[in-house]
Amino acid sequence: MLRRVGFIALFFVCATACGRGSGANETTTMQVKEVPLVATTQIEESIETPTTVVEQTVEVIPTTTTVDLSWVGPVHPLTGLPAYEGIPEAPAVVVKIGNNNQNSLPQHGLREADIVYEVHIEGGKSRFMAIYHSRLPEVVMPVRSARSSDIDLLLNLNHPVFAYWGSNDIVLSELQVAERGGGFDRRSASSQGSQYFDRDSSRARPANGKADTGDLQGTASNEAGTPLSIFEYGELTQNAVPAAGVQWEMAQRVVDYVWNSSLEQWIRYQDGVPHLDENRAPLTADNLLFLYVRYRISDADPSSPQAISTGAGDGWLLRDGTVTGVTWDRQRVSDDWSLFDDESGEPVPLDVGTTWVTLARPGEGRVLSSAEAIELIG
Repeated sequence: MLRRVGFIALFFVCATACGRGSGANETTTMQVKEVPLVATTQIEESIETPTTVVEQTVEVIPTTTTVDLSWVGPVHPLTGLPAYEGIPEAPAVVVKIGNNNQNSLPQHGLREADIVYEVHIEGGKSRFMAIYHSRLPEVVMPVRSARSSDIDLLLNLNHPVFAYWGSNDIVLSELQVAERGGGFDRRSASSQGSQYFDRDSSRARPANGKADTGDLQGTASNEAGTPLSIFEYGELTQNAVPAAGVQWEMAQRVVDYVWNSSLEQWIRYQDGVPHLDENRAPLTADNLLFLYVRYRISDADPSSPQAISTGAGDGWLLRDGTVTGVTWDRQRVSDDWSLFDDESGEPVPLDVGTTWVTLARPGEGRVLSSAEAIELIG
């Protein structure tokens, strides 16, 4: 289980499939210190064979954070991490963030998200839906248009504020119906709440739309409430096995996540290179939840796929340098996500920390071998 808050941002890092050491369980507090400018990481070729050591220079943004491991107080609902100053009595803010071409890069504010959904859009690519509660970035960019897939993913967050740039008329009608039903507060650059959106003059349209999550959170109606947890958090399950990473291959994009034991996180790669944020630091996740879902043609656009995020299906949970085969279950849009070990049938909890959720079509994902991870990181 994760033992820290915050992050250590790297310009470029090596990845490893090694599991975490047990020493973090031996104390009641842990301090994450500054990382040396030259770090050595290891990738295990297999359990039976010697370890290959890859040495590489990294540039570090120093971070020092102390976490009380004996904490029994409140925890943030969307990360499971200690809420030392109490749980914010405010709604979640959900923002659609572009990822459909190079002009979208780098995204601003993705690192601060508690949960990030990545969902198919038209053209064989994907788009992010980032959920903020424990941390609110000053700027999120590029803010892009809504899709029909978004609505069902909003309805278990206890009436969040949903921010997006615009939509076509059919999606707009779907959003209005869901909003009138008490699902969320809708804020759009093209209609209600347009004053909370702006454009960055240094970037080209449409990848320059930006918004401030704090401003948006302040517009919440009286119906909006503090989000409840949509995942269970806990210790690693017995059926988890070491994993170097996982790959999601779409028609026009390939996304990889590779385990890094120094950060104790999964490093995201996009189209074969590290996916960097606005500070030139690789984007990372503590949990990667890889769910296979059904897609149908959206009523709003025959070229747009719509994710069906209710029902049940197969998937993987990647955490702590391991992978566990799971079955997911979410029968109603108001339900949280239930995960069960596909061997034992026992519940499977997430690690505390950030979670990125991939909604993939069956057959689009595969677990990476150690050799493939080594080749990816160069």
